[in-house]
Amino acid sequence: MNQLLRISRPRDLSSWTEFFQDPDFYVPAKRLLHPDTKIFTMGSCFAFEVRRALHKRGFRIYPDYKVVPFDPATQVYDKVLERNTMFHYDTFVMRQEFEEIFGLWTDRAANFCEVRNQPANQILGSDVVYQDPTRRLVYGKTLPLLTELSEGISKATREGIAQSDVIVLTLGLTEVWSHNKTGRHFCLPPGAGLGGGEGLASFRASVFSENIKNMRAILDLITAHYPEKHVVISVSPVHLEQTYTGLDVGTASTESKSILRAVAGQIVREYKNATYYPAYEMAQFWRMPVFNKDGRHVLSTFADRVVAGFVAIFSGAPAP
Repeated sequence: MNQLLRISRPRDLSSWTEFFQDPDFYVPAKRLLHPDTKIFTMGSCFAFEVRRALHKRGFRIYPDYKVVPFDPATQVYDKVLERNTMFHYDTFVMRQEFEEIFGLWTDRAANFCEVRNQPANQILGSDVVYQDPTRRLVYGKTLPLLTELSEGISKATREGIAQSDVIVLTLGLTEVWSHNKTGRHFCLPPGAGLGGGEGLASFRASVFSENIKNMRAILDLITAHYPEKHVVISVSPVHLEQTYTGLDVGTASTESKSILRAVAGQIVREYKNATYYPAYEMAQFWRMPVFNKDGRHVLSTFADRVVAGFVAIFSGAPAP
């Protein structure tokens, strides 16, 4: 059995009675972090909170999306200037990014689409603009401008993987939209955000077998190209904002998170360079405020405590 570090004092947390009195977690003791460790993050909006909290602690975080040049008069680049991150909500869009990083996907532009009569048109002041729906809120006033921006994002992502020491992946949801012609996946539902992509993609609620296949593909690529890099996986506690399954959103969110938690558990059993960090469980069991007033997004104070434990566990520092 691997040696274990605990976030708090040594206790028998295998017993529900003991755990319930003061919920805490066992996490494998792996020295992954040093003051100069560079961390690559990808995932849902919870990944942004993790990214922000790690940056506050002085870690260099990748990808550095702000290095990508863009002109706000002719291009829309999500909200990168505000938060230096992009969201990848599901394992399908995450896999696409890794496949492009390692040269397995070379035709992202085949998914670009024209956008008319949408907020993006108003923002860029043109009757016709172009969107890269495989990423969140990426538009160009012309097709060459969109191509330039998209290629810049790809370059920053590729460089981020190369320069990082540790990779943190946060799994968000299982509801996906696939392009009807290319089979690739939208980052947002058609028409969401600033509009675009209506009628071009079909919805499905993905299942365990699809998501485990995606995560195996990602881990295989990382291991083959960078065997020295360790991957830390978590499941986002942020609930679905909306479901397209026909279920109520609470039931759909629970099913989505359950599938992803099972996927994460299986991955860390199969890959020695992967570790699970129980951020999702912390949101369920810690007796502290977790969510904002919307009941979905986590409070910064919760994210800070999650990351404080992360840093303590993986650096051998005193527990918070």
